Amino acid sequence: MQDFILHQYAGSPFSEKIRLLMGYLDLPSQQVEIPVIMPRPQLMPLTGGYRRTPVLQRGREVYCDTALIAKILIAQGSGQNLLPAAQRAVVETVSFWADTFLFRVVVAVAFQPKALSGNPLFESDAEAAAFMADRVDFSKGSTALQMDLAVALAHFDLWLHQMNDQLGASAFLFGEMPTLADFSVYHCLWFIAERPALAADLAAFPEVMRWLAQMAALGHGRVQSMRAEDALSLAAAEPLLAKQTILAPSVSVCAIDYGLQPVTGALVEAEHVPDAYSVLRDEPGVGEVLVHFPRLGFSCSEV
Repeated sequence: MQDFILHQYAGSPFSEKIRLLMGYLDLPSQQVEIPVIMPRPQLMPLTGGYRRTPVLQRGREVYCDTALIAKILIAQGSGQNLLPAAQRAVVETVSFWADTFLFRVVVAVAFQPKALSGNPLFESDAEAAAFMADRVDFSKGSTALQMDLAVALAHFDLWLHQMNDQLGASAFLFGEMPTLADFSVYHCLWFIAERPALAADLAAFPEVMRWLAQMAALGHGRVQSMRAEDALSLAAAEPLLAKQTILAPSVSVCAIDYGLQPVTGALVEAEHVPDAYSVLRDEPGVGEVLVHFPRLGFSCSEV
């Protein structure tokens, strides 16, 4: 079985979600540290232009969006307790809410003026300016990540009070064992806790802090570093193991909220990745690459 390769960068909250999940599931991984901003010349040939972070690679297959990546890892790591049958719909709903609305709230909170000093993403004003310019290009055509700071702070405070009360009665969000919802909520709070100017604001919520420390203690598991060039070469050298049935010869798959960079290719049915848009691409110098997207949060149209 081919190893998982996680293309990520240290300060990415969604990468932290998957790093922690892999640690909890005790799944070994190779990790490629990608640039925080474009260009990403060794990654774009694998994704076909998809820019969100992280992506998961296995041979010639690439999995996009942490909603899908998490399910692939859970199935591989026998982590079915993370999606308990009796609570699966509500766990997935809370996970999606955290990855979308709550993330939008914490982006506004994390990038408020008082938090810019000591921001771990930037070592200089020039890096901060380059990041902001890159994210403007990334979000072109979308306002999905924009929220007024006063609105975000009001929502964040209300939610923290509610979460603190609930965690006073249980170890995790849905009981005594973590679920996927814990990992989705965790990466949002991790993004806040990483900023020195904001970390102290969380101290007023002791149960949230207890839960946050408990989640962080799960660790990142067995990790080895890999060069981006080696990951791309591996994709070019490995056979495409999955069998596919072509459903449409030419489609465009794109996120519906932000990061509206479409990926084009043939829509195929990949039996090992249910409830996904699977796009078969022919990348010059690499060959066939199979890129998977979750159906929830993405659109697919023929071109």
